[in-house]
Amino acid sequence: MNPRKQRFYIAAAAVLALVALAWSLLGSPVVLWHNHQLKSALTGLTDTTITLEQAVPFSWDEVYTFAPYTPVEEIQQVIGAQSYNLREAQSEGMLQLVFLDEGAVTAAICGFPAELGYEIVFPDAAGTDPGPITHGEDISFTVERTEGVVRLTAA
Repeated sequence: MNPRKQRFYIAAAAVLALVALAWSLLGSPVVLWHNHQLKSALTGLTDTTITLEQAVPFSWDEVYTFAPYTPVEEIQQVIGAQSYNLREAQSEGMLQLVFLDEGAVTAAICGFPAELGYEIVFPDAAGTDPGPITHGEDISFTVERTEGVVRLTAA
């Protein structure tokens, strides 16, 4: 094989390996971009009531919330998808949201509301897991801003 071609193939393999490593450490760039878009959209809300369909600036079919300490494996089993962007909420009070679009994770949020700048409180059926909210349910959320955190609470 030509030494020039050999160097090209080695360089291409190295670039692909670096991209794969970055993807596994940071997750999907699309998910990271949607996380950023969600933060910008929610922290900039001025309405007093809104639906997720109106507030979320990217395409989604379902959104799930999970209790702190829910293992990533359990999250993946519930949502039926895998993603390097999924994390386990390691403390009480952390917000855990997973948005899906056509069965793929399109946004994955895990953090404290004070750090995120927002919080979404789902409707809760007697303290049990409410299951996902699906696009088109048009559930109204009350929007309140307290101490720099925008809180959306299901009405």
